[in-house]
Amino acid sequence: MTSILKVDTIQGANGSDIPYIKGHVVQVVPMIKPDSFTSGTSALTWYDVTGFTCSITPSSTSSKILIMSTINGSQNVGANRTTLRLLRDNSVTMLAPTNTGNRQIGTCGISSPHADLIGTSHITFLDDPATTSEVTYKWQGMITAGSGSFFINRSQNDTDNTGYARFASNITLMEIGG
Repeated sequence: MTSILKVDTIQGANGSDIPYIKGHVVQVVPMIKPDSFTSGTSALTWYDVTGFTCSITPSSTSSKILIMSTINGSQNVGANRTTLRLLRDNSVTMLAPTNTGNRQIGTCGISSPHADLIGTSHITFLDDPATTSEVTYKWQGMITAGSGSFFINRSQNDTDNTGYARFASNITLMEIGG
């Protein structure tokens, strides 16, 4: 025997037009950063990556936020290393392992050994903001060795010819019913 369920509208128990189902995706907020960014040149200084933020308002305090992000970048070859971190409302979201000593707390890093190359980092993280207020995630970066700037979505040389490329970085936030 075949059963067919036909409805015109499904309404959540709280009266909203979005049903809240534990363990399922409640909402998705994508963000693409198509432009490039160049940091300042002070080493060991955190710089906000301009225009690389994404906000979501959870439906429930028990919801989790699945964060998926790809960030492309490079740094002055003399800078050696760039540490990147993702923040939730200006607090470090993903912490480094314990016993970091004097090391920086980062989410990921990019390093390119040549001024014409770019590095890519991908992250996936399940955050637990425990709020129904808007939550904003943003990227910051820091040169942790050497001197110079770091760059997002471009190489150091960034030469305008067909042998070079520019990139786009992104963040996708998914509310998972808890």
